[in-house]
This record gives sequence, structure tokens and C-alpha cells, in this order.
Amino acid sequence: MSRAADDLRDRSAAEVITGGPRYRTPRLLVAFGGLQYVLFPIPVVILFWTDQIGLSLTQIMVLQAIFGLASVVFEFPSGYLADRVGYRTALLAGAALWTLGWTIYAIATTFGEIALGEIVLGAATAFVSGADSALLFSSLAAANDVGAYTRWEGRARAAGQACEAGSSAVGGWLYALTPRLPFWLQVPNALATVALVATMRQPPRARVTVATSHFARMWHVVRTTLRHRRLRSAIQLSVTLGLSTFTMVWLIQPWMQRRGIPVAWFGPIWAAAHLWLATVSLASARVADAIGVRVTLATSAVLVVAGYALLAVLDTPWAVAAYLCFMTTRGLQSPILATVIQADAPHEDRASVLSLNALCFRLAFVACGPAVGALVDRFTLEPTLGALAVASAAASAGALVAFRRAHPARALGVG
Repeated sequence: MSRAADDLRDRSAAEVITGGPRYRTPRLLVAFGGLQYVLFPIPVVILFWTDQIGLSLTQIMVLQAIFGLASVVFEFPSGYLADRVGYRTALLAGAALWTLGWTIYAIATTFGEIALGEIVLGAATAFVSGADSALLFSSLAAANDVGAYTRWEGRARAAGQACEAGSSAVGGWLYALTPRLPFWLQVPNALATVALVATMRQPPRARVTVATSHFARMWHVVRTTLRHRRLRSAIQLSVTLGLSTFTMVWLIQPWMQRRGIPVAWFGPIWAAAHLWLATVSLASARVADAIGVRVTLATSAVLVVAGYALLAVLDTPWAVAAYLCFMTTRGLQSPILATVIQADAPHEDRASVLSLNALCFRLAFVACGPAVGALVDRFTLEPTLGALAVASAAASAGALVAFRRAHPARALGVG
């Protein structure tokens, strides 16, 4: 009888921690991942910036650098704050800022106003970054099912990509009705994320005693992470592959314009690409189990180089299919490397380490993004894509070598 009572007590504790039923919070996080990526403007945002606001591609890349700088300013402090006050609290702050940012965007008419919207959205992204994955990991740990993390992470990413695909499919049509309609529709969706996060529950957190100042503690986390060989190499590879694929996101719309693809097709093409991304995200854990983590990541790097090369040399509109190379890499590497990083991160600093990874990525884009835009404006798109193929090959090769040395094949597993 005593053992049965203990089992019942343990099960009840796990259910409370995960929010009622055992996987309630993970399910809510999957839904949050979906709502966060309902992005009606994304397939036509370049057109909005150029046709409605009058920006050049260099200015557009500067806007993204501003977004990146805002993320950099808030990224690591927000992750540290999430570890101290709770992942749910950080998600609530991010959702509220997300709502404010899209409201500013909907009424913006100048470069400065759009830049303000980008700053607020960058701060929102920083508060969410790391906190969502850390809450998922800690909720599964409370349910004694950490081994399922990669599958749940893949589901959350797949939900996000599926929702981005669905919203993108109608984004072009909404833009044709009135250019600002896609932006106004973001506001109620953002409010829905606030309501969703409010229903989540935070697992009990380990009590962390900070003997020195919080700034000293943050510096300790940075120093320890960058000295940790496995974490450092995983972050290096994550940033390299993430930057290679993210850059193409901002170049595919000009590429489609140059190939004469009708604007009405931008939404469906974007939707199809993200449905493919969602499918790959769901399959990422099975692929890694089948062929190995290191082979999967090496294949991801090769696909990026192939994608840039094909888009640089092929003139036919059908070559847009090469964009799937980037989507495949995103779908494979993101859940896998998130698992690798979380496995080595200290539990009391998990969100901080994930935010440090995101911060490194944002800094890399701030450094490279405007330069890519300037290259396109000066030398046109195709030579720039060729240069990016070469740069991606070199950067990925170095990152993969470091990763392989730090992570023996037998030590890797994604569950």
C-alpha cells in the first residue's frame, strides 16, 4: 500500500509540473510554436519594403541588422532572466512585446518607424529564444521523459513551419487586397500567444545562489560555455548553418522577381517550402538515428552549398526548387543541434546557453547581412549567390571538423 501511495504521489507531482495531464505543457508549447510562426506578411514583406516604403536591398539588410542588434542587446540577458525568474515569465514578456511590435509595424510609414518595429520584435524574439526550448526540456525532465525531447522539439518546429506555410499561402492574396492587411492580422494572432502562454505552468526550478553580482554570473556562464569544447563546437556549427540558410530567406524573393515568377505565386511557393520544412523537422530525429548525427549535419552543409550554386547558375523559374536545399538543412540541423546543446548545458543555466547560441547567430548576421545586401546592389544577385556558395563551403568545413573532434560518434544520440 505504501509503494502504491508513493507511486500515486510521484505521478500526481509529475502531472502538476507538466500542467495537468502528463504532456499538457509540451503540447501547449507545440501550439505556441505554431502561433509564433503565423506570419502573413513574410512572403511579400520585401515587396512591401521596396514598393510601399521605397527601400533598397541594402536598407532592407540594414533593417535586419537592426533587428539582430536588438536581439543581441536583449538575447543573453533575457535568457539569464528566464533562468532566474522562470521560463513562462520570459515567454509572457516575449508574447507581449510581439504584440506591440506588430502593432507598430501595421501603422509604420517610414524607415525609422519600421526600424522601431524591428527593435521591439527583436526584443520579443530574444525573450522567447531559449525560454521555450528550456521550458520544454524541463517539463519533459519533470515527466521523466527527457529522451523524447528531440521529437517534441521537432513537433514544435514542424508546427511553426506548417503555420508559416498556411499563413504564407494567403499572404500574397491579402497583400493584393490591401498592402497593410497582412500586418494588421498579425496583431490578434500575437494576442493569442499571450493567452496561450498564460495557461502554461512552470516546473519547479533549482534554487541558484548568486554569490557575486548577476553580471558576474552572466560572464561566468559565457566563459564556461565558450571554454566547454562540445558546447563551443555545437554553437559554432549551429551559427554557421543557421546563418547560411537565414541569409537565403532574404534573397529568395528578389531571385523569384528576377526569374519572372508572378507575385501571386510567392505565397504558395513559400507555403510549399515551409510544409517541406515541417516534414523534415518531424523526421529529423529518425534521420539522425538512421545515418548518424555527424553524417546528417555534414549532409546539411553540402545541401546549403548546392542550393546557393544552383540558384546562382540556373535561369529557369523551376530552379526555385533548389530553395528546398535550404529548407532541408533548417529542418534537420535545428532540432538535432538544439538537443546536443541542451544535453551539455547545466540545467540551471539552460536558457542562458541557448540564448548565447542565438546571440552568436544574431551577431554573425549583423556582421554579414548588410555586406550581402551591398554586394547584391553593386554586383547583382547571381554573383553574390556564387560567392555565398564558396563562403558557406569554407565556413561549414571548419565548423564540421571542430564538431567531429569534440563529439565522438558513440557519444551522440538524439533520442
